[in-house]
Amino acid sequence: MTWQEKAAGKRARLAALIPHDLKLPTLPGPDVLDVTTYPLDSVLSPRDLEITDTADVAVLLERMSTGVWTATEVTSAYYKRALVAHQLVNCLTEIFIDQAMVRAKELDEHFKSTGKTVGPLHGLPISLKDQIDVKGVELTMGYVGWIGNVSKENSVCAQLLLDQGAVLYVRTNIPQALMFGESRNNVFGTTSNPFNRNLTCGGSSGGEGALIALKGSPLGVGSDLGGSIRVPAAFQGLYGLRGSYHRVPYAGSTNSMEGQEAIPSVLGPISCSVGGLKIFMKAMADAQPWDADPLALRLPWNEGAYRLGDHGGEGGRLCFAVLWDDGRCKPMPPYARALRETKAALEAAGHTVIDWVPYESETGGKLLGDIYNADGGHDISLACALSGEPRMGWILDEHAKHLSTYEYWQLCRAKNAFTKKHLEHWVNTVSATGTGRPVDAIIVPAGSTAPQPHGKAQYIYYTAFANLCDYVASVFPVTACDPAVDAQLPAHAFRSEADRMVYEMYEPETYRGAPISLQCVGRKGEEEAVIRMTEIIDAALKTKTKK
Repeated sequence: MTWQEKAAGKRARLAALIPHDLKLPTLPGPDVLDVTTYPLDSVLSPRDLEITDTADVAVLLERMSTGVWTATEVTSAYYKRALVAHQLVNCLTEIFIDQAMVRAKELDEHFKSTGKTVGPLHGLPISLKDQIDVKGVELTMGYVGWIGNVSKENSVCAQLLLDQGAVLYVRTNIPQALMFGESRNNVFGTTSNPFNRNLTCGGSSGGEGALIALKGSPLGVGSDLGGSIRVPAAFQGLYGLRGSYHRVPYAGSTNSMEGQEAIPSVLGPISCSVGGLKIFMKAMADAQPWDADPLALRLPWNEGAYRLGDHGGEGGRLCFAVLWDDGRCKPMPPYARALRETKAALEAAGHTVIDWVPYESETGGKLLGDIYNADGGHDISLACALSGEPRMGWILDEHAKHLSTYEYWQLCRAKNAFTKKHLEHWVNTVSATGTGRPVDAIIVPAGSTAPQPHGKAQYIYYTAFANLCDYVASVFPVTACDPAVDAQLPAHAFRSEADRMVYEMYEPETYRGAPISLQCVGRKGEEEAVIRMTEIIDAALKTKTKK
């Protein structure tokens, strides 16, 4: 059997899991680009729509904890909408609804008999990226050669979510090997952006972003090695968080390039609401992951840090710095507008906003590429060789040298030296903030491009510098591309090939309506503070919009 036949068989088995009564009677034609408002009343009941239209994770949890909704009806509503979302944008890889409904009924029985919930996530449907192992469920991670591999155990992350009361029900699409910014592989094909199906949903957690944007999940778990949580969240107008190395347990989840510890991938949330970030991270910390994952940091949830104890205290004046341009690649014009709007909103709320001076982006970008390619592509080549499928993507270099152990050590030394210098650069901002502290957080574009057309490359350093330096970084929505105000700028002197690529890729009409988001970047270990600052920024933007 050829790899193409194996992949086609897997797709057919996935499609067969969608019940007839949940199949859309007519699918939108190729000229229908925005499917976020596509009519669903032919397959979803008013109750299903009411539940899944709830745009706040905290509200969902409150309604289940007070008995307004049951875990069974919430799970049923979300799985139905997830299957509909898949028909619109091809976002799912695994569907395990029977397992999920058994779980939801157990939660309801517990609540009925005790009057108490099972943990802080009681009844919450949570979707998972296609690398987070669930016992008894197949996992391919986009490799044809892995079709048929069934997980024998839950990953630590999946198990702790269950322990805290969550319901797991679907997994979502990714790029081959998780290693490029478009969710496309030889098994499941391409996932599209629900706001414009000609554009990418991003990657590598792109299936999560697309599913949540279509309200098929209120909260999902992705991973981030160079922006893989933040870019899909940004491209769909959602909220996401990249925490520090090992704050969320990774043990038992499948990954590319396992053993590469210079820049480890991290797990984290993508949510329809900013409050979902705190709910997920607090539930994870309260579950004491360090008892199940030896690499997990022994860091309980720090409410004092969330109350900004290291940043002047709750209600105090913060100082943010704006990165307008990293000195190597100018972002598309809508990002400059988003930065201006955010700066104005924060200043109107009484905060200080200064400019961030970029630090050696070219050096940092080269370090990232060298570390990602240190094995010469050996890991991915071995996985592709299992089926004979071709390699895909553009982040990994097909001709990269397989470094010796000593060469890799020197690369790690250079990375550590760079991150020390970057930290010094940050700390030295104390002289410019007026607060007696260094900059509290940096406001950064969530990419160089808006969601780009399928098959186009990205410049990733706007997100990936946080992975290199192990900074905590969130994503929050700001605006949408508007050709009337986001005109192309006159050509500038290009500083890199990426600079030219991004400039030439921008045609305002192509991106009409595409979400534009920014990042709030804090220092290592500042998950709680970054979440709170993201809430502050989000509130400032919404207040500014109302005026």
